[in-house]
Amino acid sequence: MHFFLPVWKRLRKSSEWNSRYKESKKDFRSLSSSKYNQPMKQGTFEKEIFINSDAATVINVIADYSNHHKIHPLILKVERATDEPEGVRRYFITDSLQWGPFKFKTKYQADIISVTGDTVHTEARPSLNTSVTNITTVTPKDNGVVLHETITISTPDIFFRYVFKQAETAHEEMLKRIKTFVENSAKP
Repeated sequence: MHFFLPVWKRLRKSSEWNSRYKESKKDFRSLSSSKYNQPMKQGTFEKEIFINSDAATVINVIADYSNHHKIHPLILKVERATDEPEGVRRYFITDSLQWGPFKFKTKYQADIISVTGDTVHTEARPSLNTSVTNITTVTPKDNGVVLHETITISTPDIFFRYVFKQAETAHEEMLKRIKTFVENSAKP
């Protein structure tokens, strides 16, 4: 063992080893399903609901993740990240999921990429090489607004049906909860 230790130290200091090590870390961080013969699948769904409110109020509720544990049926906890890229609001979200008889929690990163007067763009990376992009628009109509979500999910094919169904069901319920939350908050 003592014989290999000096070799290990010399190898570790060499630039060749450092470059290989950095490359292996980079590969680990961006695990690609194709490396494991898992084809990716992508799908999009849309949901919308009418809310008796103004656009600014609805946008503020959507863009304020501190309330999402009250309106999203899967979210248990929301934590603001301490190290955010400039111009991005980053959160760590803990969801409670169920797959058949198995219940489990998962923690993932969600970023609010942009917020305008009528649109919120978010991206989440729950796990399993999955990405969820959400473009939410709020359009004035009659005495209120129409909240419209377009959700695009990309995940390994083997998980697609589960992930897509969970997201679709959760977002349908979430829109109903946003409507209730906003309309009840507006009552004196």
